[in-house]
Amino acid sequence: MGSIALLFFVSIAIIHLYARWADMLAAAAVTKPFLMPLLYYAVLSMHPVPRMQLIAMAAVFYTIGDICLIFKRYRRVFLAGIFSFMAGHIFYISYFAGCSFSVPFMFMSAAIFALPFAVYIWKIRRSGTDDFWGFVIYGAMIYVFGIGMGASFSVSAPIASLIAIMGVVLFGYSDSRIAYNRAHHADTSDFIIMWTYIAANIALVSAAVMR
Repeated sequence: MGSIALLFFVSIAIIHLYARWADMLAAAAVTKPFLMPLLYYAVLSMHPVPRMQLIAMAAVFYTIGDICLIFKRYRRVFLAGIFSFMAGHIFYISYFAGCSFSVPFMFMSAAIFALPFAVYIWKIRRSGTDDFWGFVIYGAMIYVFGIGMGASFSVSAPIASLIAIMGVVLFGYSDSRIAYNRAHHADTSDFIIMWTYIAANIALVSAAVMR
């Protein structure tokens, strides 16, 4: 069943990305809620891991966030989606922290990710958006996400650790583009936002099963 789900995921992802590229809003909205359930079911059914429920809960909250962001024109629904993604990040941090945890790597990651976080805050502040503190809180969660992934770096599993960090970087890029779009700081296409988001989840779940 996992291989069939994977085939469906690839098909839906291609359709969704094409819909984003071609600005077919209805097709993009219909396919979006199926992306994460199919991806995570496919990977976890083929490669079950201990504490798999933590990854499954991350997938659930990412899916809720995806659905909420379909209706992002409504501020409260948009904020609900943001908090859903934050919850998903927390479950991922919990999973990887259970694999390994290093205080030196934690401080190193905090220093490395501080610069992009500061740039993000500066850009959001300069935009003059009314949702400034909401974007700050979510940006801080991505910052914590990066620190958590960095703290879980394992010298015995360097490739998986680097893939996990790559997933956070892609997540941060995708989410920052959403924030910049909403704050009218920049204009990034939904196609770029979605392929980086999908790639981020592929990287994270792949790193999880490799650990």
